[in-house]
Amino acid sequence: MLLAGGLAGTLGAGVMAVLAMLLGTVAHGDPWYAPRLVGGVFFRHAPTGDVAVLLGFAVHFATAGGLATAFASMVPRGGTALAPLMLGFLFALALQAVMPSLVVPWASPPLARAEPSPAALFLLHLSFGACLGALPAARRALLRLTRLRHRAAASARAPR
Repeated sequence: MLLAGGLAGTLGAGVMAVLAMLLGTVAHGDPWYAPRLVGGVFFRHAPTGDVAVLLGFAVHFATAGGLATAFASMVPRGGTALAPLMLGFLFALALQAVMPSLVVPWASPPLARAEPSPAALFLLHLSFGACLGALPAARRALLRLTRLRHRAAASARAPR
């Protein structure tokens, strides 16, 4: 059920994107500021235009989905609903420690040159970690869908 991790990651990426767009609007007067800088993965010197924004969103959502899928593979099934939330916050703190200092300068020089606020990055990563807490709910929903699909297939095969 690693698909549940992908769903939680998509939720987290969406929440991060909305918050980053709000922060970009407040701090720079441009809601597309953050996605454009993330698009610096492809446009190394000066990301401009709609293509940079779209590529920034694509990179951001793909990275979040991959990281959340890895998170889902490490989080045990069962237990309390609070455990994945706390582990999600811990995962977010690890991302906060690694991403701005090691990954961003290598992956997106324009984002590194912009020197985003550490407090803003911390808020964004914590929101992603909180969304990872939705992992048990995503697992349950996918399990219900699988059971319904199997019942429908079994009833379609049953003689009438």
